[in-house]
Amino acid sequence: MSAMNLMILILPRELTDGYTLFLRDAGVRTDFSFPCSGTASPGMLARMGLERNEKTLILFMTERAGGNRLMRRCVTDMGLNMPGNGIAMTVPVEAVGGISALRLLSENMTEADGVKRMNRDERFPCSLIVAICENGHSDEVMDAARSAGARGGTVVHAKGTAGELAQKFMGVSLVSEKEMILILTNQEKRDGILRAVMDQAGLQSAAHAVLFTLPVEKVAGLRSVMEEKTEEDKKKET
Repeated sequence: MSAMNLMILILPRELTDGYTLFLRDAGVRTDFSFPCSGTASPGMLARMGLERNEKTLILFMTERAGGNRLMRRCVTDMGLNMPGNGIAMTVPVEAVGGISALRLLSENMTEADGVKRMNRDERFPCSLIVAICENGHSDEVMDAARSAGARGGTVVHAKGTAGELAQKFMGVSLVSEKEMILILTNQEKRDGILRAVMDQAGLQSAAHAVLFTLPVEKVAGLRSVMEEKTEEDKKKET
């Protein structure tokens, strides 16, 4: 399978509609958008000639090569390199939770059911599990994750946008209100948590959770996650 990246766009709110049309024209069928705000002070905004600090965060999957081309188009077609026009970045994706989620997030549909591993070249100590589910079902996702050893998570409210094909797939509407759950875990627990959420709160359930994981190289402020990793290493050494 081709290496997959998560592309992240952070834009001034007033550019959202323009980017929605741009992404559709570029062939992006499924994305998730989140209203957010920047942290710049009023004084900083004034110096930059900006009146508002409201932003939109847009997430979507892309193949690595396609993401590079799209990044260039963001600059040439949308003027992303101009001050105040936003930023874009790509993050490698470790795994996607099942073929159904993979079909929603990409056009690669060749592997069997299970956890789809990608970008295998490097191993990271921790993973960030991202689960996107129907509004009001984050507790079901977290209950499933905790049953496999997750310590906790963070919930973000969101709204999805999707092309016609993705909207109809398995009866899931990506344009409805969503919740995004972020769960940080060590590598040893990652696959177990993915499978537990897939089984208990996946696309076949009322939660309709779609999952993928991102590699985390370093962690600060969460000693329990790193200490669990250390204990696992000690067990392997004995």
